[in-house]
Amino acid sequence: MVKDYKPLVAQMTNDLKDRHVLAAAIACRADHLVTFNLKHFLSPPGHTHELIGIRPSAFLKQIAGLDRDAVEQRLAEQASAIGVSVSDLLDRLAGSIPGFVSLLRNA
Repeated sequence: MVKDYKPLVAQMTNDLKDRHVLAAAIACRADHLVTFNLKHFLSPPGHTHELIGIRPSAFLKQIAGLDRDAVEQRLAEQASAIGVSVSDLLDRLAGSIPGFVSLLRNA
């Protein structure tokens, strides 16, 4: 839960409907903002925050590169929690994060 981000919203210059998201990311000093909609989070020239916008598949591929065992364990836990196999879970995820799913399946 991010607190005290509302005063920053007015300073944001990205897409009006997404300014609260960027403000919250900056307020909590996030390193990354993970989104399918990067165009709404482009920083204007001269921005002062060090936030990296990244698509979910690319972010998850980076995480898998850091600790693949932990990623596979979490996927197994998620699959179990919803009563499906890991393969079925990956099938469900393939439509939205294909690069990540391909990385896991081609190892």
